Amino acid sequence: MRNLFARIFLSFWLIILITIIVAGISGYYYSNRIDEHITNFEVSDTVIEAGVILENQGLSGLRSWLGRTQSATPIRIFIIDRGGRDILGRQLPQDIDRWIKRFISFPPPRMDRRNRIARQRNLMPARPLTQLVGPDNQIYTMIVLPEPPTYEWMLKQSRSLIILLTLLVSISISYLLSRAIIQPVRQFRKATIAISQGDLDSHLGDTIGKRQDEIGKLARDLDEMAKKIQEASDQQIELSRNISHELRSPLARMRVALELAQRKTGETYELSRIESESKKLDKLIGQILSYSKLKGEIEENKKKIDLAALVHEIVDNVNFECKSTGIDDVEVIFQKNAQPVINGFTFAITGAIENIIRNAVHHSPKKSVVRVTLDADKQSTIIKVQDQGKGINKGEMEKIFYPFYRTSDAKNDKNKKGSGLGLAIAKLAIKKNSGNIEAYNLDEGGLCIQISLPLA
Repeated sequence: MRNLFARIFLSFWLIILITIIVAGISGYYYSNRIDEHITNFEVSDTVIEAGVILENQGLSGLRSWLGRTQSATPIRIFIIDRGGRDILGRQLPQDIDRWIKRFISFPPPRMDRRNRIARQRNLMPARPLTQLVGPDNQIYTMIVLPEPPTYEWMLKQSRSLIILLTLLVSISISYLLSRAIIQPVRQFRKATIAISQGDLDSHLGDTIGKRQDEIGKLARDLDEMAKKIQEASDQQIELSRNISHELRSPLARMRVALELAQRKTGETYELSRIESESKKLDKLIGQILSYSKLKGEIEENKKKIDLAALVHEIVDNVNFECKSTGIDDVEVIFQKNAQPVINGFTFAITGAIENIIRNAVHHSPKKSVVRVTLDADKQSTIIKVQDQGKGINKGEMEKIFYPFYRTSDAKNDKNKKGSGLGLAIAKLAIKKNSGNIEAYNLDEGGLCIQISLPLA
């Protein structure tokens, strides 16, 4: 069936139809069975005897007679008072109880001139059941039921079986309908999560996209949307890469001209400021090129990397940079707890770890320590970079990996300058190496960036 609306409609309609049919058949069957018992009963000697006993001995005598008679015959005899209760206090069969409440609850006839039946004392409106009138004018309804058949248990089992079968059919149809709706929804959710995380290669065309109903059309539309987003992203990356390349050439010529000017005129504040800003611009262009390169296909082949040696070298380089740039009051300490080897892209892993450690150094207070630890288990290696800064608001924890995103504290602090690309590059680099990166605040204060990479 190609129409989802029709499928849902017919499924619910089928469940309701089956329920109505089963309920109707069951009700009709049991109603006819009771009516047959009551209709086939005729006034017999037993009824006449009950009337005589009630007239001569009253209600107490009728109770004694009913007890003796009931114990001597398999036929079930019930004598019901106006309140719908058996005079012996027995529990009425459920079906008979409903029937009694329906037919003996008529109000007594009113005495008026226009009602000839009401004026005649020995006449009462016709009722489908035999009734006895006591000395105190109390009316008792008498019901005689045949002996319970030996196959009554089969009838009860049949009723239970019909109810069970109805439940099974409705549950089966509901399960199949729910599965037909929920299973594609789960696949849609999985695909949208992948797209939100930047994985635009997730397609539904090979699975639910082959369906011809509304869900199949939605899956194909989602694939088309992902394709368009991928094309737009590729164009943006290519544009950023071309712009960066085009900017680097005039920037290089400007720096050469700046150096010549400094030789002629000597060091001045203006020329020093131009040199500082040109270096920042060159660094930003380099980051944009790195980010664009990681967004595309990496031409380098993966190879085995001694992660302990690589991290140790990066830590030494960062400590040297800190001293050469005047940040000698922040120290990076490396703690090696394992000697893992991974299979990955060297330049991507190096860039990621460098960016994370440099970022931690720049956000650390004076006379503090940045700790880098390396651990490993049976399947992966874990690198933790912990600083002693203020940490980050929980609402910004995921956003710090967005390109050009800067936290509110960084924006308000003039001493903390950056492009907001460092952690974005790190996340792309780790993802290219089939790893994972996350950030969380430490209980003792500060931020921890944790990288996990699969072992070779």
